[in-house]
Amino acid sequence: MAHVHPEQVRLDPPAARRQIRLALVNMPFASSRRPSIQLGLLRAVLGLDGVRAESFYFNLELGAAIGWERYEALCHTRDVLLGEWLFAPAAFRELAPAHARYTAHHPSEIREVCAELGCDVDFLLDLRERVLPGFVEECVRRVDWSAFDVVGFSSIFEQNCAALALARRLKEEFPSLVTVFGGANFEDEMGLEYVRALPWIDYAVIGEGDEALPALVRALADDGDPTTVPGVATRDPDGTVRFAGRAPQVTNLDVLPEPDYDTYFTTAQQLGLPRVVRGQVVGLPFETARGCWWGAKHHCTFCGLNGLGMAFRSKTPERALRGIDELARRHRTYAFLSVDNILDQRYIGEVFGPLARQRKDYTFFFEVKANLSREQIRTLAQGGARIVQPGIESLSTRLLHLMRKGTTALQNVCFLKWGRYYGLTVAWNLLLGFPGEQPDDYRRQIEVIRLIPHLCPPGYVGRIRLDRFSPYFTDPQAVDIRAVRPIPAYGDTYPDTVNHDAIAYFFAYDAPTALDERAYGEVKETVLAWQRRWEGSSVPSLVYQRGADRLVVTDCRYGTPPRTTSLRGMEAQVYEACTSAPRSATGVLRLLLEQHPEPPHPEPYPTPDAVQRVLTGLTEQGLMLEDEGRYLGLALPINPNW
Repeated sequence: MAHVHPEQVRLDPPAARRQIRLALVNMPFASSRRPSIQLGLLRAVLGLDGVRAESFYFNLELGAAIGWERYEALCHTRDVLLGEWLFAPAAFRELAPAHARYTAHHPSEIREVCAELGCDVDFLLDLRERVLPGFVEECVRRVDWSAFDVVGFSSIFEQNCAALALARRLKEEFPSLVTVFGGANFEDEMGLEYVRALPWIDYAVIGEGDEALPALVRALADDGDPTTVPGVATRDPDGTVRFAGRAPQVTNLDVLPEPDYDTYFTTAQQLGLPRVVRGQVVGLPFETARGCWWGAKHHCTFCGLNGLGMAFRSKTPERALRGIDELARRHRTYAFLSVDNILDQRYIGEVFGPLARQRKDYTFFFEVKANLSREQIRTLAQGGARIVQPGIESLSTRLLHLMRKGTTALQNVCFLKWGRYYGLTVAWNLLLGFPGEQPDDYRRQIEVIRLIPHLCPPGYVGRIRLDRFSPYFTDPQAVDIRAVRPIPAYGDTYPDTVNHDAIAYFFAYDAPTALDERAYGEVKETVLAWQRRWEGSSVPSLVYQRGADRLVVTDCRYGTPPRTTSLRGMEAQVYEACTSAPRSATGVLRLLLEQHPEPPHPEPYPTPDAVQRVLTGLTEQGLMLEDEGRYLGLALPINPNW
């Protein structure tokens, strides 16, 4: 059972009641590289309520059976529901659409998957028709399910069909076993439709399960009415779905326990889980916040994260620090993976600052806002941040405004610059296909990219998706998005007895004001060349050194012999003024006058025209980047003490 902090109190201490025996199941295709925070947190929360829950990591069992490398590759193939399609016959049997429909709709994706797995289509078909149905049968045989009253399935990403397949077989073998589903795949009308269409689902928890699942278990233990529990949906014998409304949101995250991951590590040890698979070590998922403070103010147009739970809530910094230490102590693993959608800005100084001072060797992945200052990025790095996802999305200020990102192209480049300087891996995507975009938006980005080959390239470049819950989905008319329909993979995977419109999260659409695919050819080629240079043995660089009377820039961006440029006097001062952050000509002049109230002889007193001439000249040399009248020096200091 999870360690309970003093502030973690039961809202409803368990009274004398029938003990409910509960199993929590993690199905493929959840990654083998991390335990399930959903199962871990629910197990700990149930423990606070006096309910002993046992976890089963069947995703690890499949990884051991088909090979860890192949399994992990399948976990990360999500755009066309490949994992769902593979488990469809096990879940829907004779109602599952014929495999030829899927392979006909997705030939290029199938080829890419086969190339990555080192297999052919027959291997995938054998998985789908023989191996995975047999795997589900093995899950039924391996556990004494008669020892449980309730089995809970958390379904996120492509776990849905695997979970549905096992739940169906368990209901056939153990009719009295209560099946409960929850997770992102059961958010809003998606969950209601699964409950309506699939009779082997007894209950679905829609919304956050921290309070709803214990309340449902209490109702079952007391022979009460679970349908009165907010967040719980069920189906009457006549097919009517009863739903008491969304589960309440947890407003005080400090009262939640840390996730219980003991079963994951025990199972991993028994199965010989490798330390590294596809370049990834095992990391501990942890949570310090829910919702998105930026999205609550300005919902990014293409973002469907958070479902209907956008309101931002976070743990106090003190509670977050205690939780990190507790997980590290318990599992002796120091690599942490934040599941937060955005970093609480307080944490930079009040969590990462103390971690830096304590010199603890924790490492973190976090999603952050891209407009962080150099000092904030430095604090993150010193406190253990190693991989950050800043939501850059574009290097066009105009497109960023269309997205409602609240950032500019120069702020994004500045983040990339200081991310490299402080040794961070910056995970980001370059997105295309926005309603209202123009060819110049991409021509300008190509110009920017050619100036920054020494900064981290995007991991992906491609069209935006239309996701459920995003503003593009909820109000498509506002941006002239038309003919919204589920992507074809839903019809290729789920039977017609399920309403695909209701269960889909990914949608196809027409966007007449977005550009034709041919308009993206050059930007895609430019990004591909950028990525290839970073895969080589010599990564491009652009650095500067400051001496007594000059600043020397060494340019190794283009694979040619290094080019050096010496900047003296006002040129050097202007360049350094635009090193930490973008500045306008007026801002540069103001800074110079603050730093040098009396200009050193024989330098002339800086004037607005003189500063502008220097900025223009440095931009023409490719050493600076200008956007909307602001300037950023692109060279990184060679001095390590910034």
